Amino acid sequence: MATHGKRRGEAGAVAAAVTGLLGLTAVTVAPVSPQPAFAQEPRTGAAVDTRPRSVVPGVNGRIALRPDGKVFATVSDATVRQWSTATGRPVAKTLSGITGTVHSIEFSSDGELLAVAGDNGVSLWDPVTGKPSGSPLTGHTGPVRSVVFSATGRLMATAGDDGTARLWDSSTGRAVHTLSGHKGGVRTVVFSRDGRRLATAGADDTVRLWEARTGRPIGAPLTVSPGPVYATSFSPDGRLLAASGGGNVVRLWNPATGEPAGQPITSDSGPVYALTFSVGKKLLATSSGGNNTVRLWNTATRRPAAAPLTGHTGPVRAMRFGQNGKLLATGSDDGSVRLWDTATGGPHGSPLTGHDGPVWALRIAPGGKRLVTAAADDKVRLWRITGKGSPTAP
Repeated sequence: MATHGKRRGEAGAVAAAVTGLLGLTAVTVAPVSPQPAFAQEPRTGAAVDTRPRSVVPGVNGRIALRPDGKVFATVSDATVRQWSTATGRPVAKTLSGITGTVHSIEFSSDGELLAVAGDNGVSLWDPVTGKPSGSPLTGHTGPVRSVVFSATGRLMATAGDDGTARLWDSSTGRAVHTLSGHKGGVRTVVFSRDGRRLATAGADDTVRLWEARTGRPIGAPLTVSPGPVYATSFSPDGRLLAASGGGNVVRLWNPATGEPAGQPITSDSGPVYALTFSVGKKLLATSSGGNNTVRLWNTATRRPAAAPLTGHTGPVRAMRFGQNGKLLATGSDDGSVRLWDTATGGPHGSPLTGHDGPVWALRIAPGGKRLVTAAADDKVRLWRITGKGSPTAP
């Protein structure tokens, strides 16, 4: 097995890939500097400048943000490109030579590797040179749907159609553990923040918990009913695992034992397509597909922390909290992105419009200066967020 050398590059030894937004007393959104795909637009002075600005055309909704927030990556056909979040201009080298559809891309926690997973397996790349870092990783016998890195080291996890999830040492490309048990393909995999555990969601409509060090299962399979598992997330302190499915219920478990952690949270109506925990506040955000609302919950009391967040006219499928939990960004099938004040439950400025299809993914750079959104219109849009007044550290 080829050895994947560890390069000390620009990103340095960046810790966890924490996306965040500093608390601001007022927010405006303005266009970034021009690059070949779009032209500069003047600011209007409104609370939020909502005019569209295309950053990258022809992409398929897969995006990854480098942990330091300076670079984001996109997929177009079988090509992965990297862009500056400060200027929107292309940076580094294009990753070419990838074959087959790409389903997932992710930077390592130190930003020195970029993992690409797709129909033809998993490969690791040097994001600066654009060259493969060793040989493709072998083990999966079908398409790989998801790839993630542990925030605390070089451990990497993948989820495949072959019914397995796999753990890898990304510094050597060596397979560490094969996680078997799902009946059908494994759709997603996610690490706890401390890297000690991971959760997998399968086509068999179950969630499974695993020890990262040993690869052993924790407890019995977890059922989220009815229908498929739409979202899974660990709380920042690692004490809760939340998962949602086709019903309007979010179930919570103790990741150390796999046992239920109190009563489920009941959302407003319809399936819960997305959920996410905040860093810095004990908040859980959930989306309600039946009435297109977003709910904020106090994870200690399991009670609503604010009135329902209303305004979207389609289901919300992408959500991220600001780093200190004061802001929440949501992306919807209605093509808009909205910012919310989590203290009041009210909108933080006007909707961000311009996408011509459902918003599938969004990322907020550390420091809160850039928001990257990807949608079904085959475009990624970059928004510059500026504030009046002094930001507060998380």
